[in-house]
Amino acid sequence: MGKLRTLSYTLSDGQVVTTREVANKIGITESAARNRLNRHKNPDKIFEPYNPKKGGKPRGDKKKCQDYKLTKDAEMLKLVLRTI
Repeated sequence: MGKLRTLSYTLSDGQVVTTREVANKIGITESAARNRLNRHKNPDKIFEPYNPKKGGKPRGDKKKCQDYKLTKDAEMLKLVLRTI
């Protein structure tokens, strides 16, 4: 297997970081960290805390799929549609 290509970004203060380091430090997804690193070189902007008011979702906040339970009306509708 080949070696994975990991991009390193150099900030304006000379600090070298990767997207994974930024994502783990702030608690955001790697794609959001990559977006920050592509837009800014200022460490204050890159390591700014996550703000839910600006949109997006925090890391690991996936909603679990709930089991769909049919009500009696929905079961009757399903039965009627099958017979037609």
